[in-house]
Amino acid sequence: MALSVVLLLGAVGCGGSGSAAASKTQDPALLGQQLEDLVSQVGKMGIVEWHGELLTKDPDKGGQPLLDLSSRFSPSTGYSQVSMTSTLGGKAQQVDYLVINGRTYFNSEDWGPEADGCWADITGDAVRSWGLPTELDPAWSLSGARPLKLAGDDVDATLPFKAVLAGMPRGLFPTVPSVPYDTEARAVIAPHGHLIEVGIDLVSLWKSVPDEQRASLETRRAGWWLMTMKKSPDDDSIAPPKYVFDPAVTPPSQCTRAPK
Repeated sequence: MALSVVLLLGAVGCGGSGSAAASKTQDPALLGQQLEDLVSQVGKMGIVEWHGELLTKDPDKGGQPLLDLSSRFSPSTGYSQVSMTSTLGGKAQQVDYLVINGRTYFNSEDWGPEADGCWADITGDAVRSWGLPTELDPAWSLSGARPLKLAGDDVDATLPFKAVLAGMPRGLFPTVPSVPYDTEARAVIAPHGHLIEVGIDLVSLWKSVPDEQRASLETRRAGWWLMTMKKSPDDDSIAPPKYVFDPAVTPPSQCTRAPK
């Protein structure tokens, strides 16, 4: 089921003529329980497979994809595997990342198939790690949500400004602007059985940023962030890289023979 943002015109409990059904959907206890159940569902998944997509606008309104992240996250170890595909800047690129014990490793398709198992340590390299979110646990999109109302099983909610930026590729927002602490983005959280979908209206976020600060953000085309999360069908653990090399010293084609 596709997501669409509902314009929230009032506080929880406003709207409607007071029918029993309308009152029930606005019950704060039901709201909180629905969101708590979704957080618990993710917590029971073990390794979480999540997907994030940056679009020009709501996909229901013809939004076009700009950037795609596919990831596996292990809550028990904190390890992550992330693959990024991007067409930002008019150039298609595909990059793989591993994040292990606070270290960030990088593999590029430009290295060729001989280097599939090889990784360069790029910890602290802002240029090459720009596609990684600061927050790699996808549960941020649920645990930080403020529920507003129910629409069937879906939860209309808001998410804090800084949480949204931390959950998206860090290179899009090299400088986090100063905004009021209660600045939020509108969102819809939609459960689909084993899969949870979260759509975040970024346009509602950018409108809260002063014009002079908005210039430092990649907001011109970034209008929507769409996430899904589910239990990973791949039970293999996320492992540290087997081969680590410096591409400035060793050609990628010889990376498996690089000095330790």
